Amino acid sequence: MLPELSDKHREIFKSLASGWMRIGATCVQLVQGEEVLIGQPDSVPPFVPVLTTHVQGSDLTLRVYGNVDLHWAPSAEATLELFAKLLTADNDLDSLTGALVETQDRLVALYELTQATRRTLDVPLLLDLLIQQSKHLLDVDGGFVVLKEKDKKSIIHQVSETPLHPAHMEAAAALYQRDPNRHIFKDSETLPGGMRNVMMVSLPVRDEVCASVGLFNKTGNFTTPDIKLAKAIAGHIGAQLENAMLHKEAVERTRLETEMDIARQVQTAILPQTLPEVEGLDIYATSIPALEVGGDFFDVIDRSKDSLVFALGDVTGKGMPAALLMSMTHTIIKAASRNMPFDHPHQVLNRLNHDMSTDFSNVGMFTTVMLGLLDCKTGALHFSNAGQSPIYYLPADKEPVLLEAQDIPVGVIDPYEYSTQTLQLSPGDIFIAASDGFPESRNPADEMYGYERMKALLASKRGDSAKEIAEALLTDVNAFCGSYPQEDDRTIVIIKVQGNSMTSLFGTETINVPANFKDIRMACEQLRTLLARNNATPEDINLCELALQELLTNLVEHAYEDNPSGEITVTLTYRPDQIHIDTKDYGNEAKVDLSVVEMPDPLDMAEGGYGLAIIQSVMDEVKHTYENGWNHWQLIKKLNPNQ
Repeated sequence: MLPELSDKHREIFKSLASGWMRIGATCVQLVQGEEVLIGQPDSVPPFVPVLTTHVQGSDLTLRVYGNVDLHWAPSAEATLELFAKLLTADNDLDSLTGALVETQDRLVALYELTQATRRTLDVPLLLDLLIQQSKHLLDVDGGFVVLKEKDKKSIIHQVSETPLHPAHMEAAAALYQRDPNRHIFKDSETLPGGMRNVMMVSLPVRDEVCASVGLFNKTGNFTTPDIKLAKAIAGHIGAQLENAMLHKEAVERTRLETEMDIARQVQTAILPQTLPEVEGLDIYATSIPALEVGGDFFDVIDRSKDSLVFALGDVTGKGMPAALLMSMTHTIIKAASRNMPFDHPHQVLNRLNHDMSTDFSNVGMFTTVMLGLLDCKTGALHFSNAGQSPIYYLPADKEPVLLEAQDIPVGVIDPYEYSTQTLQLSPGDIFIAASDGFPESRNPADEMYGYERMKALLASKRGDSAKEIAEALLTDVNAFCGSYPQEDDRTIVIIKVQGNSMTSLFGTETINVPANFKDIRMACEQLRTLLARNNATPEDINLCELALQELLTNLVEHAYEDNPSGEITVTLTYRPDQIHIDTKDYGNEAKVDLSVVEMPDPLDMAEGGYGLAIIQSVMDEVKHTYENGWNHWQLIKKLNPNQ
């Protein structure tokens, strides 16, 4: 289709028409189809043209009216062909100029887009620039971007004077994703409401994100150059968008790391910074989280001068959720241990379970807890175990024992009545509560450290301090795991009773008795008073007093041989189920084999031999050692409960 005639074209035509009129023409017309483009003169003649000629491949016609010889017909054809070529050349020039202008506009727009995107890392702003520039260059009503990441809700961003429903934009994106090689869709097909036509291209970002750009309702039809232009814009924005997303993730990661560091500091501050110092006890505890924050917790609380409360727990899971529930659980246990009147640990667990069961069930989690109450006067350890493992008891002279949990974890069932177990600790005994992060640690061969390996390590280190035992265990576990990463928190609490003999931890009393018959009554009276004060039965009181009196009498007679300068140290240690009587003297060595001592025959008139036999008959255990010039006697009597 030829453009409208310019003034230049009109002047040229008038010049050509004048030549025809000089040879007899009265009117010359240029006709396109049935429309007269120009005539000379302008008036329409009332008669038919003398000459009519056409140009092949064009719908132009030259009409000549008047008295013109027909042999001028070839000149008419040449005139029309010349004018048609002139118009075609000008048309091509205008088209080329228009294309150049359009290309320049697009280049300017892309340049402006490049400059604008350099100055921002804001994702919504980048998407705005993408759609606005596409809308401007492609003459569309609006556009949208659909970002879909696996297992996450779609992110939709649109720019339009008449916004589309989000479901329609997702439907268009889904239509395109089914056939990514097709970019143009028309209303003759199934298009979501509000779209006459739509062009879809991909927005190149990371593989795990499916991103589609839609431009809809173009005036006219979308063309192949439109697709290329949209792809070029999307390609540039995609690269900038990737940078923006990486920057956003870096900022988010830094923020999260900062928050996690603060959380770690808070969690560390919640756990005990120092442990109580109790005479006769060696206490150590530590926790090594697998992540920045963990679900394990521990506490050791000096409840009073006569009792010690300690706890260790493990909330299921790791990271922030476990840490939050851990903090809540730890706070309740700490508050209850300090302020709640209770005689048995299970009372605290009952309250904890009641207070926290709803919170745990809402998130599908629970916590294991071991809570201990140590009576520092008697050495009685009362503890409740709600699913916590491993718990080891290491008697001073026996193999370690793995104590099984008696109750279910906290937060599983409410109401639930927890129970209390009791151990009687002696000097050298060790009680260890740990989290499963120790035995369940794995090495690169996927082997577990295990309970037996842990038990053997603890047994080999029982002579060390509580801290040395914990450090040896951690070192051995780390060596076992090698390069395999720590998967779970490792937390441990160790309570070790110090000394090779009874100490003041269990209400021990020590008396220095001069080696004479008069003063040995002091120790016997002290023993009677101690037993009576602790509600021992009269029979046990009498038997224990008899044994001590016989022992001291023998020491005065045989160890010191009535030496008035001699002295006997008597240590009395009361425990709920037994009494320990220890004596030390630096008199003559008692050369006696206790395994062959027997009660003399009453008919035998020989003197002596009754004392040790009486002592062995009324006491449950009798021991004698001689070291560095000292005789050391140990008498143990199991006590019957006073009904």
